[in-house]
Amino acid sequence: MDSAAPNPIARPLTWKKVSFGTNTYFDIFFVVLGGLPLYLPLILALGETAAGAQQPIPWAYWANLIISMPHTTATYARLTRKIGEGKVNWWLGWPAYMMVLAFLIFATAKGFFVEVFTLVNVWQSYHYLRQVYGVSRYLGRSAEETERSRKLVFWSYHLAIPLFTLGRWDLLYTVWNGKASPFIIPLNIPDPIMNICWVAAGVGLCMGLYGEILKYRNSREEYDATGILCLVVYYVIHWFGFISREFYMRGFIVITIFHAMQYIGMIFLLEEKQKSTPTYVVKRLLDIAPHGLAFLLFIGVLFFIGLTCQDYVFTLPNLLWAQFSASCLSSISAHHYLVDSFMWSRKAGT
Repeated sequence: MDSAAPNPIARPLTWKKVSFGTNTYFDIFFVVLGGLPLYLPLILALGETAAGAQQPIPWAYWANLIISMPHTTATYARLTRKIGEGKVNWWLGWPAYMMVLAFLIFATAKGFFVEVFTLVNVWQSYHYLRQVYGVSRYLGRSAEETERSRKLVFWSYHLAIPLFTLGRWDLLYTVWNGKASPFIIPLNIPDPIMNICWVAAGVGLCMGLYGEILKYRNSREEYDATGILCLVVYYVIHWFGFISREFYMRGFIVITIFHAMQYIGMIFLLEEKQKSTPTYVVKRLLDIAPHGLAFLLFIGVLFFIGLTCQDYVFTLPNLLWAQFSASCLSSISAHHYLVDSFMWSRKAGT
């Protein structure tokens, strides 16, 4: 055998076309990027002082009211359909919400509201991180992905979860000088633990990039860059929102809008494909309105429903107990995180 024979496996390095696969501009702009180009430049230009000020415009309040509240309301558009399809157990609806509310009322009455809500906010951080991973799996998979690259992608996201979750609480401790807020108790994470988290996240990032290199090599003429875009957005946006002290206030606003916009975009993307969506009020308009306009209408309807519940429905029992509406709204957040753990599972489907 001629030892000098060319290796049939070796292939010359060639540049391949880069695209986003079958994903549309809507998918990339509103779901993968969470609409960042719409608001990131403005919020960066505000500066930390203006972003955290209450006058003349409380930016954090409006970001939460206009975008974050509709994203929580959007949960119930999908949940109602999944319960109706039998893909999610019925008890995750009103029964689960009432159990969460009863627990929070009991904790508040016993003087443990801050402790319980701190746990809810830790869950929130995990919820934010898992969402971007879920988006990467739904929109970023490609035919070139092997089992090896799939595992690399999994670890690239999950190895960074300790850094972003603990780092967020360590940042709050630093910025708040160790003092608790009415809702959250910050934690001072020891430096050795944070160093380990940084190393784990660095390893995760390298694994993710290597996984994308494998997908690039396995692709024939066109490389789907959605996966690497999701990965870069995941690390950058959560460093910006959870870790960076310089951008503490602006990062909080940006990541709140990013998460909410991404979530609403994903709900819209999936629900518009359904033949029957009983809670989707603007479904009929989708057939006649431009896609972008239908998306704005969807957000508007969610905002109207959420604002009505917040300002008129949940405030009625305040005559009996002043903290009732606060408990109701806090329970919606906790319930939102709970049901998302089930209705976005592989078993529930799209």
